[in-house]
Amino acid sequence: MRGPLAAIMWALFLGCSWTWVIGMYFPVLLLRDYGLWGWVAFAVPNVLGAAAMGWVLKNAEASRRLVERHGPACRWFGLVTVAYQAYLIGALAGPMGLTVAGVLALMVLVAGRADNLRDTYTALLIFAVSIGLFIYAQTTGDLWTHLDAATFIPRLTTLDLYFFAPAAIFGFALCPYLDLTFHRARQSTTPGTGKAAFTVGFCGVFFSMIVFSLGYAGALANATGHIGLDLARLLWPVLLVQLVVQGAFTAAVHIRSLTVKVSGRAEFGLFITLALGLMLGLGALLMDGEPGPWVKWDFVTSITELIYRLFLLLYGTVFPAYVFLCMIPTYRQVSHKAKICVFAVAATLSYPLACVAFIANRSMWVLAIFAVIVAARCVIELLPKSGD
Repeated sequence: MRGPLAAIMWALFLGCSWTWVIGMYFPVLLLRDYGLWGWVAFAVPNVLGAAAMGWVLKNAEASRRLVERHGPACRWFGLVTVAYQAYLIGALAGPMGLTVAGVLALMVLVAGRADNLRDTYTALLIFAVSIGLFIYAQTTGDLWTHLDAATFIPRLTTLDLYFFAPAAIFGFALCPYLDLTFHRARQSTTPGTGKAAFTVGFCGVFFSMIVFSLGYAGALANATGHIGLDLARLLWPVLLVQLVVQGAFTAAVHIRSLTVKVSGRAEFGLFITLALGLMLGLGALLMDGEPGPWVKWDFVTSITELIYRLFLLLYGTVFPAYVFLCMIPTYRQVSHKAKICVFAVAATLSYPLACVAFIANRSMWVLAIFAVIVAARCVIELLPKSGD
């Protein structure tokens, strides 16, 4: 596909497929913990990192080669992403929200298997619904009044923000290369159209969505320090609708990308992963309370938030570490299996460190995370040359 119209339609698809439970919920936590600059540290690398993929992968063939070589990692990224949507919709919207999301996702899936035209027009509809909800929430709820700096004081220090920022850059700059919906868009467009679609999709469509999240995140962060079951009661129905609609679309397009690329056995794995996400979400909804003795209670305030952060940290450590260690070319040719082994060790070490940094609220441990990942890269560069 080529031309201005194709670029706009794929931009809508990309922006909506990336508007998921990180973009819709994480800003609430960021404003509560870091203030407005926390949202900036999240938004800038998110927008620029995703947009850059359309320029780094210069054409459809580059995308196909990447997916062919790193298909298992891309599939795991998609599986976790689908479970993540199911988890948060279950935790915040409850059984009714899950039912509606399931129906919407099914409608997208059965409307046409991997039909580019149909999916991009569905994205146009989703975007129009979100913008309509944004306008309605602003005119009836006056969201932006809650962003008054005089009435909102971050819980954490500026030093904590400085440690969060590089972690956000690392995650959002590298995770896009594992997203099969992004690869679908890149493989369906010409080089010029793809660059335009990624630029408009993230600097325009997606950015407008997270500006929406900034408005209601300020209101919710001011309204309560307990981000969990109480949030479901505080969220306006219009915001729950946006969560369900966007989450359902994201889950649907990821499921479609997975089922196109994987075998029947992997489709069973997709079903299990989705079911696990649903059970976690409903479990958090029913049992929400203090997270436990090993978690700093004045930082992580509920079971919902604890599980949410455990999911989120996969996108801040494990997935970007794979891209950094296994996808980025080495100085000399190294066995892919050897890279995977080094990555496995680095991921095993870095994920618990991330839990210490961002769940136990020991921000300085971010330095240890990067030390492990950089050391792993050095090990890979020093591995013997291979004919792989």
